[in-house]
Formats: sequence, structure tokens, C-alpha cells
Amino acid sequence: MMKDITKGLANNPGMICKHKRTGQRTLQLLSIMLVILLSQLISGCSTHSGQSTNMVTAADGRLVDMGNGVCQDTKTGKMWQIGSSKTIKSLADAESYAANLAEGGYHDWRLPMVTELYDLYMIFDLHENGNCNLQAEGTYWSGEADLEDRVGTWELDDNCDPERQYIPKKKGQVRAIRP
Repeated sequence: MMKDITKGLANNPGMICKHKRTGQRTLQLLSIMLVILLSQLISGCSTHSGQSTNMVTAADGRLVDMGNGVCQDTKTGKMWQIGSSKTIKSLADAESYAANLAEGGYHDWRLPMVTELYDLYMIFDLHENGNCNLQAEGTYWSGEADLEDRVGTWELDDNCDPERQYIPKKKGQVRAIRP
């Protein structure tokens, strides 16, 4: 039987190429599936980003709890308020809250940009929060001057992709940042 198959393939070289291409496609599909699976595992899709993780120590994390109600990002130097405001319904009230905040001995707090909120979510998604236990998940006001909807949240895709999308809301909390 093997001789017949070998003889048939020798007489039809196109068949060999067809099998090689099919094998290559299968290998490519398996590689893509493996990359997707690994990215979901790495993204921490099975846990919410607001949850604390014991896998990362303060020395390994990007955020360090300063012990005064503030966590500092060791990469950017920016500081995040650990607590957050109660729910606020207007931009003016959110801006007033940040402007009057005196957390950790600092008085130059502001509303974060949407991209800064995204970075905060990603720090927690990647489990780089170190010993900082602030609750990252939530709906927060932003300081984007050019956005009509200045309050919203970064939500994970329904398919548990490692991507987040910004969803505008009508009210939210202030998670202040400085400088």
C-alpha cells in the first residue's frame, strides 16, 4: 500500500505541494490560536483588574503605596489618589473636588486624562500594581477638554479580549492624579 501511495505521489507532484500547503496552513492556524490563548492568559482575563494579586510584590510593581493615601507610578512619577470620591453628577463638582483635594500633603490634584485612566487599568490588567490596592475598576471623570462625555469607564470586551473600550456615562467618581 505504501508503495502505491509513494508511486502515486511521484506521478503527481502537484499533490505533494497541496499537502505541504495544507500542512503549512494548519501550522499557521495552530500558531495563531496559541498566540491568542497566551495573550488571554497574560492579560489576566480570568480576574478583574481591581482585584489584588499576590503574584506581584511592591518591588516588582509599577505602583508603590506611599503610605499616605497615595500610590506613585514608578515609570511616570505621577501619583494616584487611593481613595475616590462619592458619585458626582456634574463636571463642575468633579473639578471642584480635585482642585480642593489635599491628599498625602499635596494640593495640586487634577482630573486624569482618559489615556491616564486607561494606563491605570492596564497596570492592574497586567498585574503590575505592586502593593497599591486602590480599586481601579469604576466610572471616573476625566479632564479631557475636547471630549463631550467627560465621564466614563474602560470596560473589557465581552469576548474577554485583552482590549478595553471607553464607554461614556452620565455620572461617576473622581480618581484624582498629580502632577
